[in-house]
Amino acid sequence: MEELNRGGRGAVKTMTENDHSSSDDQTLVRAAQRGDMGAFEELVARHRDKLYARAFSMMRNEEEAIDLSQEAWVKGWQRLAQFQGESSFGTWMTRIVINLCLDQLRKQKRQRSESIEAMNEESGGVERQMPVVTVNPTAGLERAELRQRIDSRRLWRAHFPELN
Repeated sequence: MEELNRGGRGAVKTMTENDHSSSDDQTLVRAAQRGDMGAFEELVARHRDKLYARAFSMMRNEEEAIDLSQEAWVKGWQRLAQFQGESSFGTWMTRIVINLCLDQLRKQKRQRSESIEAMNEESGGVERQMPVVTVNPTAGLERAELRQRIDSRRLWRAHFPELN
């Protein structure tokens, strides 16, 4: 509802029941649990950056962080009735996004493992596709010994050119 203020400066919006900006999180959670979508939207506005930052710090991928933080908000809304207030709402939502990120990381690890197994079956093993590196612990000594022999022959030839 709008009404003109007496100073003639234009319209002033009166506070309605949908204006949740001055409410604390606990009040907003209770209102959202009763089905007030505006209250939940205010909670999202307050905590979305923190949740995204947590998801990005774990995933190191902007698109995945956006997707997972959005999925966390959906789960938060769906499970809002289960929130009992033993922790802050922000902590509860952070735990949801952390769990989603951990699930995604496990899934990616499993896919990489399956990919390596498929490569193994298709081409005779990952080992065949990697260069073979053999370590010879005496190679350095052998090179030094060879260098010494070459240097001594050069020295010998330099001193006795008539014998060459």
